[in-house]
Amino acid sequence: MIMDSEAVRSVGGRYRVDQLPSGVHLIGEGYVGGKAGGIIFVKDRMERAPLTPYDDLILFPDSTVLTTAVFDEFIQGNRLAPIVDAKCRGELSLEEMTEEFLAADLPGWSVQQLRELLERERRPLVVRSSSLMEDDPNYSFAGIYLSEFLPNTGDLEERLGVLIDSIKRVYASTFGENARAYRKRHGLSWEEEKMAVLIQNMVGSHYPGDMFYPLVSGVAFSRNFYPWTERLKQEDGVARLVIGVGTRAVGRAYARVFSPKLPGLRPEGTDPQEIIRYAQEIVDVLDMAKGGLSSVPLNSLENLHFPKVLAVVGKDGMLVDYIRAPQGEERCIALFDRLLETEQYAPLTSILQSLLAELEKLFRKPVDVEFALDFVSKDRLGEIIASDSAREAVEQRFPDRDEVGLFYLLQARHLGCREEHRRVIIPDPPPERVLLECHNVLGNGCQRKLKHLIFVDPERYRFDKGYEVARKVGKLNQWFGDEGYILMGPGRWATSNPQLGVPVRYSEIAGAAVIVEMASERFSPELSYGTHFYADMVASGTLYLSYDPKRGD
Repeated sequence: MIMDSEAVRSVGGRYRVDQLPSGVHLIGEGYVGGKAGGIIFVKDRMERAPLTPYDDLILFPDSTVLTTAVFDEFIQGNRLAPIVDAKCRGELSLEEMTEEFLAADLPGWSVQQLRELLERERRPLVVRSSSLMEDDPNYSFAGIYLSEFLPNTGDLEERLGVLIDSIKRVYASTFGENARAYRKRHGLSWEEEKMAVLIQNMVGSHYPGDMFYPLVSGVAFSRNFYPWTERLKQEDGVARLVIGVGTRAVGRAYARVFSPKLPGLRPEGTDPQEIIRYAQEIVDVLDMAKGGLSSVPLNSLENLHFPKVLAVVGKDGMLVDYIRAPQGEERCIALFDRLLETEQYAPLTSILQSLLAELEKLFRKPVDVEFALDFVSKDRLGEIIASDSAREAVEQRFPDRDEVGLFYLLQARHLGCREEHRRVIIPDPPPERVLLECHNVLGNGCQRKLKHLIFVDPERYRFDKGYEVARKVGKLNQWFGDEGYILMGPGRWATSNPQLGVPVRYSEIAGAAVIVEMASERFSPELSYGTHFYADMVASGTLYLSYDPKRGD
């Protein structure tokens, strides 16, 4: 196994079966890619020696990796190279190429091993990309490739067919528009990219309504390059927390943003109305009946653990503790105060502080992690933790509780970043030369000779025209080519909800040198701490400004 400094450069390399930590399986002899390599590297290290004081509470989902050998044989054996070439030249759409991939066959030997996986695994599954380029610490690739969530229900052959199709769609995403735009922006060649696939059992529990999800998911960075208060330092890190599946933690949706060092300090301040305004009310869950992710209101879910993480907004607009399900005009919001500011239920902030610090030492670079926290009764620990001594250690941490909170590390990798995060001297031009002045900025630097400005008027923007506006922005982005430009518009760029902002894809704004999100009565920009959007901006050197006249901007 590659260890120490070499591991920092390439955790996504080749592994032999006898080099793997427990709970990790390989299909093929190729490379494992960035996502899978990060998990293998960290789990192997933790099995060799203690990493944090909370190792007994840190678990990993069982993982199977289809190495790049499967990808190579799939492309070559089905003669798909001309199809890929045509897609990358713009002669085929992603949908057309995906249809060709779905009609092709995976290598027979890999299908047999996938069948054996499903014979022993009946839990829901997550199918994640794990590309070679995701292993490069200089680039983020956050949110660029596809991940899919599968209920894993039905008979064996039905489940196998669904899994195989999901793998093929992940393969196709290697050459999607977002990936193409990201590689072009960073001068990377698509010919050098290869895709491994990481299949993990999904962390979570079954709840009423045939819903499956973890109580809490999140993403955390060991470095916060843009602290929102002088009380926070760069090395204190930043995290983003949601109820349910972590798609809302890494996407541009409402979430609880905090520093593990001082979790009570909110970027949105202490005004209860601002806290309510930025709180999560919609949850992503795996709908077992529908066979995929669904977005549902918190109010519609039943969960005995909600008092740990929720609050209720009363009909008078005031916040009260969650004691019972909301009634009438009341509504639930995700507050997380009890979970973050005490260790009554789980030492989440302590785990994050310790884990981020130790992983940064291990990787020798800033890191980002994705994680989930789920609560199980003590009588179920035997199903999850095989070792008697490890199980007893967990039980002893919570002697007076019938349940325990288990922290699952889903992903660990380099945080793609630049060395330019330093203090700068701000010029003092005459007022007539200032186009925009903002108090909240992500990034620093000087963008020179920008000739173009794309402006979407917040007052004239219509929700029902959001996708149409996004496509027009994408055409302008393509037209400008390699010339950088300033992008200004309402609310949040790259959100999936037109009511929060313009729902562009990454590929449609990849050329922007400066991104401005404008607040109004209808729109609330949010500094994108902890999202894939944030990670890509850090790696790309894009400047981000949040404009709000109420702040004096």
